[in-house]
Amino acid sequence: MKNSLVLAMVLALCGLHGCAASPEVTSSADGSDRGDRELKRGIHWYQKGCTRRAMDHFFAAHEIYSISDRQAGVARSLNSLANGYRQTGDVANARLFYDAAITAARRCDDQQVIAQALSNKASVLMAEEDLAGAEVLLDEAQLLSRETGPVFAMVLNHRAVLMMKARQFDDALTLLDQADAMADGDGITAAATLRFTRGRLMAEIGNVPEAMTFFHQALELDRQAGFSRGMADDLSAMAGIHEQLGQDEAALDCLDRSIKIHALVGNRQNVLDNLDRLELLAQKTGTDVRVTVHFINQWLAGGSVDGICH
Repeated sequence: MKNSLVLAMVLALCGLHGCAASPEVTSSADGSDRGDRELKRGIHWYQKGCTRRAMDHFFAAHEIYSISDRQAGVARSLNSLANGYRQTGDVANARLFYDAAITAARRCDDQQVIAQALSNKASVLMAEEDLAGAEVLLDEAQLLSRETGPVFAMVLNHRAVLMMKARQFDDALTLLDQADAMADGDGITAAATLRFTRGRLMAEIGNVPEAMTFFHQALELDRQAGFSRGMADDLSAMAGIHEQLGQDEAALDCLDRSIKIHALVGNRQNVLDNLDRLELLAQKTGTDVRVTVHFINQWLAGGSVDGICH
């Protein structure tokens, strides 16, 4: 989840120079500016966790880029849309839009966008345990990303996750070290993603104190960035560590906070997947969570006072 945000933000920050129209065509330039603004608005909502509202802006950006024939923007908007579909659990459309983004980026030889979309699609394949397929995509993404900057750092992050799934933990740690060096100074969200992955790695190899340290660092960075979904993931991971250590009170606290964030941004499935876990921890600790459940139900029904995603 975290990786998608970082790569979506790269879309807005990278210059839309590939396949640019001649400078005399002012309407095309205006279209590029308008498309950029819509893309950035989408990333703003995506970062807050409001994926459906973000998608509206990503679609608007795609239409503007298309009407003004800005093919680099078309590719980037397709990649952002694919990220959005993935976040909503629509894996079939995510695959379809990643492929479309790759095709569009290849047509105008925008190698950074090709690398981004290949890396994003690889994460989908890893979630489906198609490790061989993911490795093929990451090989090309690593070659195209020119071994510099935030795109290369996220490619290395995905490859580290791949090595973790293959139980090659030393290789994963080496890749994360390289990614940290590449991402240095490239933004809070990239740093948060790398800390989160490093926390997962430490948990996998049984280094629980280090895992918790990295999850705490990721949480603080996600707070600074205002990345709600990242905060929810960090807190859920921390809850898992506390559960592993038999620290049920701390686990309940972290899970309660995580589920509330997911409810506020309308991530119903994640809430439903974790309610039984919340109730079990409540029983173990003798804690009454009826107030939390009240707010969760209210927020999932669209009843947040602030109207966070509206």
